[in-house]
Amino acid sequence: MTVTKSELVNLLSDATGLTKVDVEVIVNGLLYHIVEALQNGDRVEIRGFGSFFAKERLPRKVKNPQIGREIEVDHRFVPVFKPAKFFRESVNNSLRKKYNIGESTDENL
Repeated sequence: MTVTKSELVNLLSDATGLTKVDVEVIVNGLLYHIVEALQNGDRVEIRGFGSFFAKERLPRKVKNPQIGREIEVDHRFVPVFKPAKFFRESVNNSLRKKYNIGESTDENL
């Protein structure tokens, strides 16, 4: 199942008692400022949730599997999200329970 932005707006509106219009303005403002910070080369950290940052990818040569020819990929920056430890562990534990997978012994998760 995919949760859309409009569904998030509805959930937040119901949870807070704010109007959907007000919540949508807040959500759009938050997303706008995250994008703007990344465009400026800044990092956005939301404690307990995770960090957004732009990662540099150097130019490199790759093989196009469809035509079998080597092509050059340009130097670029890509947005990256790194979840906080609590967030990552919480998702992992919930889904392990949902799919009846035993406890993890991997301390590197």
